[in-house]
Formats: sequence, structure tokens, C-alpha cells
Amino acid sequence: MSHTENEACSGKETAEDPKGAADVSEAEMGRAGHGGKPSANEAGNPAGRGRAGHGGKPSANEAGNPAGRGRAGHGGKPSANEAGNPAGKRNGSGTARPAVILGGAVAFLVGCDSMVVAPIAPEILESWGASASLSALLVAAYALAYAATSPFFGALADYRGRRPVAVAGLAVFGAGTALTFAAPNLAMGLACRALAGLGAGMVMPTVFGEVVSRSTPQTRGANVGVVTGMLLSATVVGVPIGSLLASAVGWQWTFLLIAIPGFLAIFPAVRVFSGVGRQTADVRAGDGESATGDGPRGGASAAVAGMLKAALTHRGLLFLLLSTGLWHAGFAVAYTSIGAFYEDRYGFGAAEMSWVTLAAGAAGIVGAVVGGRLLARWHAAYYTAVAGGAAALGVTAVVFSPGPVAVTVLGQMVWSVGVVAAQPAFMTLAATLNPRLQGTALALNGAAQYFAQFVASSAGAAILTATGSFAWLGGASAALAAISAIVIRGVRTR
Repeated sequence: MSHTENEACSGKETAEDPKGAADVSEAEMGRAGHGGKPSANEAGNPAGRGRAGHGGKPSANEAGNPAGRGRAGHGGKPSANEAGNPAGKRNGSGTARPAVILGGAVAFLVGCDSMVVAPIAPEILESWGASASLSALLVAAYALAYAATSPFFGALADYRGRRPVAVAGLAVFGAGTALTFAAPNLAMGLACRALAGLGAGMVMPTVFGEVVSRSTPQTRGANVGVVTGMLLSATVVGVPIGSLLASAVGWQWTFLLIAIPGFLAIFPAVRVFSGVGRQTADVRAGDGESATGDGPRGGASAAVAGMLKAALTHRGLLFLLLSTGLWHAGFAVAYTSIGAFYEDRYGFGAAEMSWVTLAAGAAGIVGAVVGGRLLARWHAAYYTAVAGGAAALGVTAVVFSPGPVAVTVLGQMVWSVGVVAAQPAFMTLAATLNPRLQGTALALNGAAQYFAQFVASSAGAAILTATGSFAWLGGASAALAAISAIVIRGVRTR
């Protein structure tokens, strides 16, 4: 039985959690077979006899198990991974690997595209005849486009399937990045950066959704950590290379070098990403319900609106979005002025800052990969509290340490580990609060992240201008990280 056929046979699903609860326990990821109501596959079929409409033949999941007995180690109940993965596949590391590899490559490209702008912004603006003081606009255009549009496309991915949204997202991302290459002025450049941000907002939630859905509960955190690490590796590898390329042959070629593999990624994406959405599953189940289970099907726009409504009324997700926003605001409020801080205290220029950035970026990659593995063993709320403590300690050491530069850089590395280590937790929680709204939740989480970074970076610049003191920025960063670690406890787990 094909992937699509098997998914369709998983029976009727609803987009909303049956109770509307905020629990994120793996048992809540599709309650069927986990102490609640039996799934559509199991209802009225305790002996594993043929399902209605299937000619009395057992599915591929039941083949060789005519008695319908439980899978090994599950006491007759499907695993949490299976509940959140209607395809019914045993998604071990073998099936997750293609998604992790492709997702990591795409994350690296998106990271390069978003991060390389800052160091080469002066050259870009000079070529357009614009003031260097407008460099923040290049970052803002990308971030705001991502934040404003990704929730819609995340919900659309839940409805139509991840494949069409991911493929379209890669095409838009590639086009926006390539057109930046040819932009003649600031207005066109901002439009191109917004287009690239739109594409990134389409593809990144589908990347994390595909990785999570193909992973087992034991490998989920580690796989998300790998993709997050690849996203961050752009700071360590991609950004320095892009900066060198810009200085050697011109900034335009940096974007072209990112756009080409972005277009090429479309071809493996067609094979890797799932093409089955809520619409297909509902039609095949013949339930006649909308994607949210709220009544008759009213088309894609109604389904998407219903999914967004369902997600935004989910108590646990609201706590998660608030925690995500506070976390990234805490990082951005201080980090956007880190160059000015090192220049003021140590007289560092661009050359010295490249080494500081390299050290912090490398530490962040370690935090993402190791943190993702620890997430499989630790309670998510406590895990985030530990990461928050590390972030608060690190930024405090950076801002308030009177010691030599080595101590300050070490503090920044600890800060980077703490900030980045929490990313797998945020992503995993967003993807598993309600697997039927996986793309929607991931997109909303990304939107909260980018919007918070935009607001906090602007606020940080204003605070520094008004006070002239980096201590205020460090204090705000530490406080926001601590509050975020407290708020995430509102995402109840069992």
C-alpha cells in the first residue's frame, strides 16, 4: 500500500484536540488508542477484521497481524508517533533521514539568506545610493514578510499537504533571493527581501513538520536539533563565506549563490515531502466534515481560517507562542547591539567581531545538537528552564563582566548555547501539541519568533540611544529569558 493510500486508511480525523486541552503529552497527540476513544481504524474492529470500504482486507499496518494484537512494546496501542503520523508508518531513523538531510540543507540556505544581509548591508545600500542607517530595513522586510504570511501557509500545508506548500515556498524563496541580485534600488531591494522572507515562511514550517512527523518520540528532539544546527551553521560557515564573496566579486553574487541551490532543492522536495493533507484524508474517509470538524466543508479558505482559529484558541499553543516571543525578544534586544558593545569596551572592529561571531555560532550549533538529544530525556518545561538559566547567566557575564575579553567571549558562548538549545523544545512542542494542526502551529511559532525579534531589536536600539548603557540591554535580555522559561510551564505536560 502506498504512503498516500495508507494515510487515507487511517480514518477520520479532526483538526482540533478532542477536548481542546493544552496537554502536550505524547498521549495527547491523537488520542486514539491511548486511553481515550479508539481510532477509526480500531473502532468496532477489535479483532483486526476488514474495514468498511476496504473489502474486508486488513491494511498494510495489520498485514501479518490478523488478530489485531498490539505492536511490540505498545500493549496494543499505536505509539504517539503513529497517532501524529496518519501514514501509519513506523518512522524510525531510516524514514526520517531524507527529511532531516533535505531539511538541514534548506535550513542552511534560509539561514544564510537571512543572516548574511547584516554584515554586507553597507555595501548593498551604497550601491543603491541609500544611507547605511537604513540597513535595519533590509532585515525588517524579510522578518515581517515571514511573520505576516507564514501562519496562513502553515494552515494551508495542513489542509493541502506539505509538498505543494514546500515546493512553492522554495520557488518563491529562490526567486526573491535571485531577484535581489538584480535589484536596482532600495525600493526594489526591499520588495525582493520581502519576497524571500515570504518563501522562507512557507518552507520552514513544512521542513520542521516533515522531520517531526517522520521521527519517533525518541529521535524527534535529536532530528529537530540537527535541522536547527544547520540553520545556525549559516552563521559559522555561510555568513563568512558570503561576506568574503561580497568583498571579492560583489555582494550580488552572494545572493545568486544562495538562490541556485534553493531552486535545485525543489526536485528532492517533490519526493520527500508528504503530499497528503487534511482535505484528502477527509474526502477519502467520507466524513463530509471541514478540516476543523466544525461543519460542512467550505473550501480551502474556510478550512484554513478554521485551522488558524482552532490553533489560536488552543490554550497550550498560546502559552507556547508567548514563551517563544519572549525568548527571542530576550535574545534580540541585546544581540543587535553586540557589535557596538565590543567596539565600546574593547575597540573591536569588523575583523575581530568575525572571530567573536564564529565562536558564538559554533557554541550555538553544539547547543542545538546536544540540546536536541537531551530533549528526549528531559521534561520540556524543565529543559527550557535550564536553557533559560544558561542564557541569562551568559548575557549577564557578557554585559557585567569586568574581566578580560576572553571572559566576555566565553560568556557570549554560554549565552549562545542557552538561546539555541531551547529551539528544539519550542519546535517539538509546536509540532506535537496537536499533530492535526502541525503546520499551523509551527508557522505561528515562527511568526512569533520573527515578530518578536523585529520589535525587540528596534526597542534595544532605542534603549541604547536613550540610556547609553549596555547594562539595561543585558538586564532586559536576562529577565525576558527567565520569564519565558516560566511561561512555558503553562504548556501543560504529563
